[in-house]
Amino acid sequence: MSGRDLTRDRSSSTKVSSNMNFGQCQYTADEYQAIQAALRQRLGPEYISSRQAGGGQKVCYIEGHRVVSLANEMFGYNGWAHSITQQNVDFVDLNNGRFYVGVCAFVKVQLKDGSYHEDVGYGVSEGLKSKALSLEKARKEAVTDGLKRALKCFGNALGNCIMDKDYLRSVNKLPRQMPPDLDLSSAKRRDFEPAVEKARYSSCLQKEHEDQQPFAVATSGKSDQSEPSLSSSEQDQENSRVPLPLEGDATYQRKLRQKQLQQQFRQQMQKKEQIKSNASAGQASNQVHYVSPTKHSIPAQLEPTLEEEFLSGEYRTAVYWLVTSFSEVKTYFI
Repeated sequence: MSGRDLTRDRSSSTKVSSNMNFGQCQYTADEYQAIQAALRQRLGPEYISSRQAGGGQKVCYIEGHRVVSLANEMFGYNGWAHSITQQNVDFVDLNNGRFYVGVCAFVKVQLKDGSYHEDVGYGVSEGLKSKALSLEKARKEAVTDGLKRALKCFGNALGNCIMDKDYLRSVNKLPRQMPPDLDLSSAKRRDFEPAVEKARYSSCLQKEHEDQQPFAVATSGKSDQSEPSLSSSEQDQENSRVPLPLEGDATYQRKLRQKQLQQQFRQQMQKKEQIKSNASAGQASNQVHYVSPTKHSIPAQLEPTLEEEFLSGEYRTAVYWLVTSFSEVKTYFI
C-alpha cells in the first residue's frame, strides 16, 4: 500500500470518528460504572414535590425542570435527547363558554450510545375561555409528563424511586434541608461568555489542524511530482511569502490553506492544457492523412501559349499530313 493510500485511510477514519452520528457513541467502562452508580441513588426530599389530588389524596411528583437538570447531570447536556413520536388530541369540549381539552403524547428519550426508553404522557386543560390556550396547556403538560415517565425508566435518580410507597413514607418523615441563599453575583448578567468563546475557538483550530495534516502530506507529494520546473529562486520566494509562526496561529493556517488551493488550481490548469495539446495533436494527424493534393502555380514564362501547344508535337504532324494530302488531291483533279 502506498503512502497516498495510507493518508486517505487515515483521513477517512478521522472523518468517520469526528462525524459519528448521535446514538453510535459508546460509553467507556469508567463512564458506564459512574453513571450506573449515580442512577442507583434514590432522591431525597429536596427533589420531591407534592400536591393535592382528587379525593383528598396527596400525590408526590418531580417537577419538570428538576428532571431535566438531573438528566444533564447524569448523562451530560449532549449525552441524551428526547423526541415526540406521536401526539393526539383526545377531546375538545365547550361547556358554558369554557374549554376542556385532553391530549396524550408519546415521548422517546435516547442516550448517545443508542439505548432509549419511550412512554406516554397525558395533559388536561379545564375551564379556560381560550381554545388556543387550552390546547397549548394540554399539549405542553402531556409532553412534560411523557418526558418524566420516560426518564424514570433509567433509574431511581431520575424519579423511579417515587413509585415506591414505602420509600415515600420514609422520606416524608425526614426533615428538609433549607435551600441555600441565592448568590446573585454568579447569575448571568451579560450576553457574552469569554470562556466559552475561547474554548470553542481553540477547539475549532485544533480540529482544522488535524484535518489539514493528511491533506498537507498528500498535496506535498503531488506538488513534488507535478511541479519539477520551479526553480530554486521561485521556491524561495514562495516560502518567504508564508512565515512559519507557532502552530495553531489562525493567520498561518489561512495562508497555508491558500497556498494549497493555489497548488491545486495550478495542477488543474496544467492538466487542462495537456488535454488540449493532446486533442490538437490528434486533429493535426487526421488532417495530414486526409489532406488533398494542392495545385502548384507555374510561372508565366514556363507556361506555353495556346498556339504553341496546338502546333507542337503530334498536332504539327497531323496538320502537315492534312496539307500534303489536300495538295495531292488538288493536283490530281487538275
